[in-house]
Amino acid sequence: MLYKELKIQINKDYEPELSNFLETLQLPGFYEILFDSSIPKIEESILRENTNIRAYLNTDDPLSEIKILIYLKSVCPDSFLLESREIETREYEEAYKEFYKPFQVGNVWIIPIWEKNTKLVEEVLSRKEIPLYLNPGVAFGTGHHETTQMIVERLQSLEIYNKRILDLGTGSGILSLLAGLLGAKYIFSLDIDPNAVKAAHSNWKENIYPNDTVFEAEESGFDNPKVFDQEYDLTLANITFAVLSQNMNSLSKINCKHFIFSGVITEKKEDFLALLKEKMPGELIDTKSKNGWERIEWMRVFSN
Repeated sequence: MLYKELKIQINKDYEPELSNFLETLQLPGFYEILFDSSIPKIEESILRENTNIRAYLNTDDPLSEIKILIYLKSVCPDSFLLESREIETREYEEAYKEFYKPFQVGNVWIIPIWEKNTKLVEEVLSRKEIPLYLNPGVAFGTGHHETTQMIVERLQSLEIYNKRILDLGTGSGILSLLAGLLGAKYIFSLDIDPNAVKAAHSNWKENIYPNDTVFEAEESGFDNPKVFDQEYDLTLANITFAVLSQNMNSLSKINCKHFIFSGVITEKKEDFLALLKEKMPGELIDTKSKNGWERIEWMRVFSN
């Protein structure tokens, strides 16, 4: 099977909105990379802090490529580079290995599964840090993105052991994996992308957990009965404002008090808080900003 790979380089400031836009296109996959020597640098005076995005399209979907080009020309006409090429499925799946290396978030090391048997793993274990083995594959969720890192950081400061966790929009499963590594009792995760669910199941098997955790991942939207028919101690939603706002009625029906949202850009934070106050009355108990993204921790108050 062939894919169209788009290599996009833009100013870091444009990345949050571009990611939101790419998500609306429902592409097979896209991700931000930290470094890629294969793309020439834009003149320093034009672009001081750039970032590289890889977007993957089906070859029978030329409209999405046109929409991306129009978007870039409209939003940042003088500060982007765009290259495209066709690649085979195997090359697509292997492409990220060139740049995807182990990295640390707090006490957790995100380690590609192809680097499990390395000296780094021995060092991580000797320091009593947590190795999280991951193969993003074609799913969104390398762990590099600010929205993911902010939740990974926060989970380490919460009491997760024996808790019941709901992971909405699981991607590669990274947040569910960390919840399992922190001792959660039950985790239900979902994603509308079948590649994400496949990746989450595969990644789950790569890790070793301290508790006899029950993990389930299903391809579905928010209307999955397991979202509403069970009680959860914590709900994680690394999802954009556009998707969250469209599904507030469903979110309000979840039997859970404690929510952590990420994926909301700073410009939409107050709008999202207003929605939460209207649909899910409660209080903001923690928040953090990073590069234009927000982590919002909400404690719901159920009326009698």
